[in-house]
Amino acid sequence: MSLSPKELVDEAIKRGTAKANYGFLTTAVLSIMAGVFIGVAGVAMIRTMGSMPAEWDTFVNLMGALMFPFGLICLLLVGGELVTGNMLSVSMALYAKAITLKQWVRNMFLVTVFNLVGAVAVAFFFGYLSNTLQGPFVERTIAVAQGRIADAPLQAFLSGIACNILVCTGVYMNMAAKDFIGKIMGTFLPIAGFVIAGYQHVVANMFLIAAGIFAGGATMNQYIVNLVVVWLGNLVGGGVILAGMYFLAFKVGMKEPAKELDNDESSSIISERLK
Repeated sequence: MSLSPKELVDEAIKRGTAKANYGFLTTAVLSIMAGVFIGVAGVAMIRTMGSMPAEWDTFVNLMGALMFPFGLICLLLVGGELVTGNMLSVSMALYAKAITLKQWVRNMFLVTVFNLVGAVAVAFFFGYLSNTLQGPFVERTIAVAQGRIADAPLQAFLSGIACNILVCTGVYMNMAAKDFIGKIMGTFLPIAGFVIAGYQHVVANMFLIAAGIFAGGATMNQYIVNLVVVWLGNLVGGGVILAGMYFLAFKVGMKEPAKELDNDESSSIISERLK
């Protein structure tokens, strides 16, 4: 069993409204945990790819892509505030006028900041200081980070749009499913797809480029530029295209049918008009 597409829009609006009304502590803690889950998934992806022969080429990327989705699956199942997912649900709540623009901005800002805290903490403590991404894995860490910063701003922006169409589809499908396995599979496929395609995800980049900086393969300026451009691209993909199009289709394009009047109501209206 799963929600229908129309029911799914209503569910996204309800969840987005709840998220926008979370208190500061709840938002901060859940956002840090989302950054941690994405960061740990990034560690597992790099370790998986770094343990394979370079000659395997495309297969290496495929195995990394199959490993990464568990981060989003975990945070969706146990709780986490991910800014890219909120670009879908909280934006839908804004379109429905269930929240104010001020609430939307507050949520986007706080979740972004605390996603960054969680992702950088993983890169520093569990990637760099723990030596998990040092030694034989440094080369792969730097290669992945440089792959994120290699794109020109326009390329990164467009890549970010495509990425969050897929990520928010995964979040959306997770909402639609009512059973544990359905939620896992609904999330897994679109996330693996964006990693295989090499599209840019701002929270993943918070971890991946930070890990590259600690490994000596990227600079702070490259980090900041990438995060700003990719964040904007992700917003367009998830908040404008996916959220906007489905809201337009099911909340604007499909109006609720007018209530049919019973005989007594019809008679009353006619009598009033004849007076």
